[in-house]
Order: sequence, then structure tokens, then C-alpha cells
Amino acid sequence: MRKHLPQFAGKVLSVVCAGEDTGQLIYNPLFQEQGGRLFVVGTVPKEASRDNWMEGLTCAIAWETVQDYVVFESIDDYLGRLRSPRKRWPASNKTVRLTQRLKVRNQV
Repeated sequence: MRKHLPQFAGKVLSVVCAGEDTGQLIYNPLFQEQGGRLFVVGTVPKEASRDNWMEGLTCAIAWETVQDYVVFESIDDYLGRLRSPRKRWPASNKTVRLTQRLKVRNQV
């Protein structure tokens, strides 16, 4: 299993754990075994917490608790995407119209 672990060196991860609503940012995450469990370990980047009070601290998340994650090239990449205006699918989009029809049909 360890051979197939993703490589995140130098990247920023946004990790959401099972049962959580928000993610945790981790810079330069690596895998470490601790107490017989696999953790993704890195540091908390600047801009990852309100008032940056956790900046530079070590962060470790048990890999088996990870629900999903997104990989960013850098903290600037993350911040740029966070601050950019969101693009909306136009209502004329065929997939959107089909999805909307299915929702209405299933509510009846």
C-alpha cells in the first residue's frame, strides 16, 4: 500500500476529514507512520487560519480519516482560486437542464 501513496512534496493540500465541514490546509505534506497509523504531516501555511495564529505549526492528519482532498501548487495558487469570482454554469447548459428536470420529476 505504501508504494501507491500520492506524493505532495512542495504542494498545499486542503484536507477534509470524515464528519467535518471545513478543510485544513497543509504545506509540504509527507506521509509518516506514527503509533502504527499512517499520517499526512506538514506545516500550516500562512493565510490558513484566522489571524494566522497556527502559521508554521506542524499539522498531522490520520490518513484513514481523510474524506477528500484538493492539491494546490502553492499557497498563492490556493488564495488566487479562493478569491477569484466563481463561474456559474449557464442555465442553458444541457446537463444543467436535464438535472433540473430530474430533480423536479423526483419531487412529485
